[in-house]
Amino acid sequence: MSARALHLLVDGGSMHLEVRGQGEPVLLVHGIFASSYCWRLVAEQLAKRYTVYSLDLLGFGMSDMPPDIDYSQSAQARRVLQVVDQLGLSSVRLVGHSMGGEIAAMAACFDATPFSQLVLVAADGFRPAFKPWQRRVLSGAWMGWVVRRTFDEKGFRRFVRRIVTDPTVYGAEEIAHYVAPYRRAEFPLAMRRLAKDREAGIRPEMCSTIQVPTLLLWGEEDRIVPPRIGEQYRELLPNVVHYLTCPNCGHMPMEEYPEWLTRQLVSFFAGDLAETVRADHSW
Repeated sequence: MSARALHLLVDGGSMHLEVRGQGEPVLLVHGIFASSYCWRLVAEQLAKRYTVYSLDLLGFGMSDMPPDIDYSQSAQARRVLQVVDQLGLSSVRLVGHSMGGEIAAMAACFDATPFSQLVLVAADGFRPAFKPWQRRVLSGAWMGWVVRRTFDEKGFRRFVRRIVTDPTVYGAEEIAHYVAPYRRAEFPLAMRRLAKDREAGIRPEMCSTIQVPTLLLWGEEDRIVPPRIGEQYRELLPNVVHYLTCPNCGHMPMEEYPEWLTRQLVSFFAGDLAETVRADHSW
């Protein structure tokens, strides 16, 4: 199913979205160093039942990458709310992965009105803020050189060995799509600014205010955002419906086990998610 492209003006620039299908709205938010492309397999399946919006956060994918805007998680969360408002959406199923999961949770904290359900997939959170010296180093001019030298196909292949259990899920075509935004001239400056603006992880008191029914999905072998972070969310969020884990899965279930992930989403959206914490990889 082909995607329709949208470009919306939000605070700081133009945001790119891909739209598929028809039906009630689902909004997918990617993690750091990814884009809407990471959701393509799941979005195609969800689009058989829903209107699926996959966005590129500012600084990523095909969205604008200004060097001088606020790239903090809370600023990105407010942009997610701006997208929902501009599209005139209600009863949105909001799904976020990794950094995008933390951003999704913050959006639901700031204004839960437009959201009917929340799904956090290996969502980041509860991390300490950078120390001043770390912020200076990571946002310094030399980091632009590091980004240009390391964000390429070779660097990506090294990185995926840590984020997935089976690196072969990323073929040459997939790697090319992931790496393409890194080649944009604006990307190094945007990443320097992101390091400067990055906040400490979502706070426990913020989680306690989120009443939206929530599903937590994690890879059991996730080394980037380990399952213990999911346990913290389960303890703090007041309306967690289920916390499900996927065996032999790392940080990218939408790439490693897209059928499993899609099935859990569809079941949760329909209100008939099985009472199980054991993942079945069949479709």
